[in-house]
Amino acid sequence: MKAIITGANGFIGSNLARRLTSDGWRVTGIVRKTSDLTFLHGIDLELVDTGLNDAGVLAGTFAGADVVFHCAARASDWGSMEIFRRSNVDATRHVMEAAASAAVRRVVFISSTVVYGFGGHVDTDESAPKRPELFPYCLTKLEAERLVEQMARERGVEFAIIRPGNVFGPNDRITMIHLLDFLERGRFIHVNGGRTLTCPTYVENLVDAIVLAGTRREAANEDFIITDGLRITWREYIDAICGVLRVRPPRLSVSAGPVYALAALMEWAWKRAGAKDAPIITRYRIGQVRRDYHFSIEKARRVLGFEPKVGLDEAIGRTVAWYRRREE
Repeated sequence: MKAIITGANGFIGSNLARRLTSDGWRVTGIVRKTSDLTFLHGIDLELVDTGLNDAGVLAGTFAGADVVFHCAARASDWGSMEIFRRSNVDATRHVMEAAASAAVRRVVFISSTVVYGFGGHVDTDESAPKRPELFPYCLTKLEAERLVEQMARERGVEFAIIRPGNVFGPNDRITMIHLLDFLERGRFIHVNGGRTLTCPTYVENLVDAIVLAGTRREAANEDFIITDGLRITWREYIDAICGVLRVRPPRLSVSAGPVYALAALMEWAWKRAGAKDAPIITRYRIGQVRRDYHFSIEKARRVLGFEPKVGLDEAIGRTVAWYRRREE
């Protein structure tokens, strides 16, 4: 089997590349010329630095591929709609056009549970209405999903959409590095006592689901929510991480309402100042923790035969070990 991975150097893409090559796939990774390739060291794959802005060039790279795993995306709570649309929507259009031109059998698109919004979820499944928050990342993820579905129907390409929950694990430079640092420094503060449900999704479990979505016949033209299948609160999750880090669990808490208002004020001030980086708290971050954010993976279990293999304690242990090695 031959696979294309867009964003192969990133968090999910690099873990997927390692898994596929170890399983005997021939893998080509699409990266930018400026990409940091640290996470790909020791992985036997071909790298092509075409980027995702030219469907014609991509079609040549995609030739002969069985599956395209579209992992590349701008995943952040900060930035303009223009930047997000270029990275998350326009790039997806080019990938779909190239896949159709190259007669690729299936495109697996990595989306996110953010398409359902942060309005409070307990056992939410794929049939729930999609009501994303009015943040560029959330809106463009849903826009890209709809584009995948539409172009797949029009161009005769199979697709599968994967919506992970809150992904963590080795190579996570976006969230986990900062979370672990805050916990070690004693700077983490719960929102609403940490009583709301969350949806941890260990990256190796996610990769299992992604591979199944690319290979199982039953996955064609379907969408799947993927998490570790746990019913766990933020406090329980953070306490588990602190146990592995060997630090005292945080006990301070703030109410969601006032801190959400503060986040809005900070965002306004940061934008007025032209800041490139987000403030320490944003409405997106508070929005994710102030209400339950928990999803069902029954469809993935039933259709894909998916079952999270790595338990929470082991997943946290592997993540912290990677974090420690990075510090050395």
